[in-house]
Amino acid sequence: MPKLNELLGDPQPERSAVPPEYAAARPDVPQKDDGVCERCGGFGFVRRDLPADHADFGRAVPCDCQRAERHVDRAERLQRYSNLGPLTRLTFENLIRRGRSADPRDQARFNRCVDEAEAFAQDPQGWLVLAGASGCGKTHIAAAVANRCIERGLPALFVVVPDLLDHLRAAYRPDSEISYDELFEQVRSAPVLVLDDLGTQSATPWAQEKLFQIINHRYNARLPTVVTTNTALRKFDDRLRTRLGDPSLSQPHADLIANVHHLEERRPLEDLGVNMLQLPMVRDMTFESFDLADYRSPRDQQQREQAYRAAMNFADQPDGWMVLFGGRARDRTHLAAAIANRRHASGEQPVFVQVTDFLDSLRSALNDDSPGKYDRIKRNTRDCPFLILEDLEIGSRSDWAQERLTQLLNPRCLGRLPTVITTPHTLTRLVTDPGWERLARLLTDPKFCSEIGVGEISDAEQAVAKAPRRARSQAKTQANPKSR
Repeated sequence: MPKLNELLGDPQPERSAVPPEYAAARPDVPQKDDGVCERCGGFGFVRRDLPADHADFGRAVPCDCQRAERHVDRAERLQRYSNLGPLTRLTFENLIRRGRSADPRDQARFNRCVDEAEAFAQDPQGWLVLAGASGCGKTHIAAAVANRCIERGLPALFVVVPDLLDHLRAAYRPDSEISYDELFEQVRSAPVLVLDDLGTQSATPWAQEKLFQIINHRYNARLPTVVTTNTALRKFDDRLRTRLGDPSLSQPHADLIANVHHLEERRPLEDLGVNMLQLPMVRDMTFESFDLADYRSPRDQQQREQAYRAAMNFADQPDGWMVLFGGRARDRTHLAAAIANRRHASGEQPVFVQVTDFLDSLRSALNDDSPGKYDRIKRNTRDCPFLILEDLEIGSRSDWAQERLTQLLNPRCLGRLPTVITTPHTLTRLVTDPGWERLARLLTDPKFCSEIGVGEISDAEQAVAKAPRRARSQAKTQANPKSR
């Protein structure tokens, strides 16, 4: 990692304004056809228009073209120093300010946290501690703070704690590009530091001591710091708890500088036990591995490409619900899994479940001796930040199953939690099945739920799907007289 002073050069941000006496260097920097600045002729410096008795008479100053270039260079250096990488896309502008929980109390807490995080980014002072379950949006808020600081010309360093410890260990090697002392000092004294996923590192004495040294130094020096953790503060040792500002300590004499936000708390999603994202084949279903060349006709090709683009857009900016339908089950599953894998790569923990597996798990939990397992499965599926329901076969479900699915989907609709549904049927077919009037209200709002066909559906299939249920029954009876 390069040193901060090597990356940034002048530690003071470039000033956009030029003093009045530099009038000769203030034009709009006209350019010749060959791109050479007409003001300085490409030399990068101009003479200031000053009286002969001025102390700086005759001294050359950088031309405006150089000032603009240095400003761009500085922004690029700040980005390199930040260590944000692909997280530069996580900003306050694309953050869902109410969070992903369906609980109004969680939404209010999340919104307050975002407001205070924006204020912190404008004037970094003290500490901001974000505690909550994995996938609730802590990393997005922390990255948005770092990106806003960089926009304002303030150096900010983003580090994932386990990765930081790995880099510190590697810095001991003789062939390391940066010494241990240099790397440790850069992190310890960064102007603004984001420590992501504190508590997920290995609990070796060496790791614990290094983290305490960093946190203790920044605490004593009052250096602006953002910390995210999915570990309850009470589980940290007392030395860290006092510096992280655990409000449960209730020590009147404590000099707390940390503003602690407890975001939504959920059970680990591993408790669900039916998340298909754990399967290797599903993990391999990405947008890159989707075969766009596997089409049956020009119309089929066009609809597959449209579905592919729509799924990618939804994965990058999920809003509302998406229903993927079509006759080729593997293509529906592939696009749904690709969306889930894209969200997982961005730090979220989506849940991908087969409807039949989900319902079987609920039935099994009713007869399980483990207390609360049934409610835990329902809650973890209902409140997860991103849900994919595979093969929603509505017509064949019992009243019990219909009730369970409505209890799952209705709160997600009220909380506007992103949801993807796959089915071989069109929405018209889904919402006209008896017993699903409540679901129909959720799925028929085009501003909230988009219907995407994955590949071509024949005209005959569409006609059957759009026909009233009674007409479909009559057609089926006429086609099969033995059923009378």
